[in-house]
Amino acid sequence: MTTLQEFLVKKIESWKPQPPEVERRSSRDVTLVFSAGPFCFLENQLIFRVEKKEKIPAWITVYSGGKTKKTIDNLAPSHPHRFRFKVIIKSSAIKDLERAAIEHYGDEKTVYEVLKEIDDSEDLKQSKENNSSGVDDKAKSVPSYTMDCEKQPLSRQIFKGKPIEKSSSVPPRQYKCLSSRWSEETWTSTDSNGTSVVCFCMAVRCGYLKQVQQMLEDRPTLISVVNANNGYTPLATAARTGDVSMVRFLLSADAEIEQPSSTGQTPLQLAVLAGHVAIADLLLEKGADFQARDFNKLRIEHYAVDSCKLEMVKYIFGKGGDVGVRDNNAWTPLFRAVCQGAKTDIIEELVRRGSDVDAVDRAGLSVAAAARILKDRHGRRRESVLRLVDSQFQHEKVVANFTRLTKKISSVHTLLSIK
Repeated sequence: MTTLQEFLVKKIESWKPQPPEVERRSSRDVTLVFSAGPFCFLENQLIFRVEKKEKIPAWITVYSGGKTKKTIDNLAPSHPHRFRFKVIIKSSAIKDLERAAIEHYGDEKTVYEVLKEIDDSEDLKQSKENNSSGVDDKAKSVPSYTMDCEKQPLSRQIFKGKPIEKSSSVPPRQYKCLSSRWSEETWTSTDSNGTSVVCFCMAVRCGYLKQVQQMLEDRPTLISVVNANNGYTPLATAARTGDVSMVRFLLSADAEIEQPSSTGQTPLQLAVLAGHVAIADLLLEKGADFQARDFNKLRIEHYAVDSCKLEMVKYIFGKGGDVGVRDNNAWTPLFRAVCQGAKTDIIEELVRRGSDVDAVDRAGLSVAAAARILKDRHGRRRESVLRLVDSQFQHEKVVANFTRLTKKISSVHTLLSIK
């Protein structure tokens, strides 16, 4: 049967603290508040380790101590920052866990009731792997180890001239530090005016739904902001990444479904280009314009071809896509598929749906002519495409084979005549 001491150790190792809360921020620092939750009864026996997300190494320690509030300074201004923390219990407090818990909660039954909600179903080995940050930390400076109190230094044994026998009456003492799992990440920004545009766009791209919700509560106008780095709106960003939950939330927060990016692409067009059928279906369900065009007059049918995914092509044309629609170069979806080097199965699907194989673009180039000009990556003609779009291909193939056979017969006759 598991003792209360073992129960407490197990709960600590499987416990994930609440993310640190942002109490205050300025252009150069952020003040974080964190809590030990149900293990606050250990008081000054706790170490709070706070890390900040970086590129190399992935996480760096910005605080390690017993205070529950810390101002992280020397931060880049107007820049997004991510923090997480975990709770480490000093080795000296472990042996008194049971006593401290009972003193705080009153009795053993209450301790079990309070801590039973902590999810310990996850494998502890995995949680320990998740606790690793790739840099030196407080936990590594106080590692788990076994100390044999009866061992004597080698120099003393040599001095006395004989080995010292170990007493079996006193068992070796175990020293071990305990730590919780890492909390979820907290996103914030050093922008003194509130959440920065960069921070918000990054949160949308990474799928941090809770943080996006908090940021919109802080600055509702962020819902329609355009990212200066790539020209995408928040809804367009979520559509490109294929995050259904984020798209659904942004739409519920009154994101404009037709707001174009800086290149004139709508969220629906970007979702189709990325090949996300579920996102495209959701946007169409919410009323997205099927016939919207970008700056180059491309429609959703052209973007389906550019996705290079047969599933998306079938979906769009199954929804009523027009195989004859043209862009500002007078390219139909089939013309675009041929010129962009689309896979044969996509071209075959377009032909099967009635695409005009004799279509001509604004420069007077036909689909068949474009197919003859273009080569595959090995420099050869794409005969599988020519069979689909060039009505003269089979005739030319027969003539070429006949010419080749005639030359062989002529060569044989020449050899025979020489003999």
